[in-house]
Amino acid sequence: MMRTRGREWIALALAILGTLAIGGAEAGTIRDLVDIHGAPPIALHGTGIVTGLANTGDSKAAAQDLLRQYMRNINFDFDQASLATGNIALVQVTAEVPPFLRPGQRFPVSVTSTNGAKSLAGGELLSCDLYNGEREVMAKVTGQVKVSGAILTRGRIHDGQNSGATLMVPYPFGRVMNEKGWIRLNLKRANWADAAGIARQINQSPALNPYLQEATMFAEAEAPRPVAFAKDAGQVVVVIPGQFRTTAARYISNIMEVPVSVDRPAMIVVNRGRNSIVVTGDVQVNNATISIQDKTVTIRPETPEEPAAYTLDDATPRSVVEIDGPGTYADLQGLIDTMNAMGMNTEQVITVFEELQAAGALRAEIVNQ
Repeated sequence: MMRTRGREWIALALAILGTLAIGGAEAGTIRDLVDIHGAPPIALHGTGIVTGLANTGDSKAAAQDLLRQYMRNINFDFDQASLATGNIALVQVTAEVPPFLRPGQRFPVSVTSTNGAKSLAGGELLSCDLYNGEREVMAKVTGQVKVSGAILTRGRIHDGQNSGATLMVPYPFGRVMNEKGWIRLNLKRANWADAAGIARQINQSPALNPYLQEATMFAEAEAPRPVAFAKDAGQVVVVIPGQFRTTAARYISNIMEVPVSVDRPAMIVVNRGRNSIVVTGDVQVNNATISIQDKTVTIRPETPEEPAAYTLDDATPRSVVEIDGPGTYADLQGLIDTMNAMGMNTEQVITVFEELQAAGALRAEIVNQ
């Protein structure tokens, strides 16, 4: 039964994968592509104890030692030998403080078992300090751990009224706008086309570029003066016009909502721990032959004399499949559908993609999570 359900899950994952593989660009806003320079999120970490587990916690003494230390800090002592094992777990706690958060505000954290707990379900994190890279206490966190159905040793504590991390001290975020009235937009993923597109859309927006109105008013033949410049593939510099500098927050907000065409990179993101594959962008496959254990996948371009056809029928051996694709590159959807129909598991599909990339026959980046 478990094997059948696993195959059904793989089939669903590959069907979703095929849907995501269509198209290399999509509509979005500048907000989706950039972070504002001077306001980065702050990475925090800490080590804590989850209690209240139903005999699914750690069997080792490290969690008990940390709990004893915690009890001493609140002036409560106890005999460690009398502590029942399996009800507590040692965990790593991580989080990112969002930009511009103020002391007293809450944010969610992630909790991961580090000492062999079977499950964190139903557990509650005792009050835990979170540190920045300089080992300064920035926040405290407590609350119930919520786990997903797939991974029981990793969960989140949400930023509810009585749980989540609470920022304790102000963080000196850098200045967003410098003395010259410049702001810098850092692309979340460096891309020349996206950087150029962001600068172009800002320069062509009348709400952001007042020089457009001047060019129209005086019927100037030359192009209007720009306010945004693509410095490189990773950053766009915007010079806020003088009349907008007293309302810079509104001006920056307007920038964030400008629509752009997002150039989605061709990527295959694989996570072996979660048994998942996600494809984005326009992934293309050139002609190649890959052998994986008892299965062979042959990919070849379509020829005028032989129209495209996916040969997977009852007369075809289950270990040999040929994929035809139009033009120079094969159809990725056909490749995915065929590997799924062959009963190939997720690990075999990942191996096919890796071998195609190694042979130079896959136009995509493979990212392992």
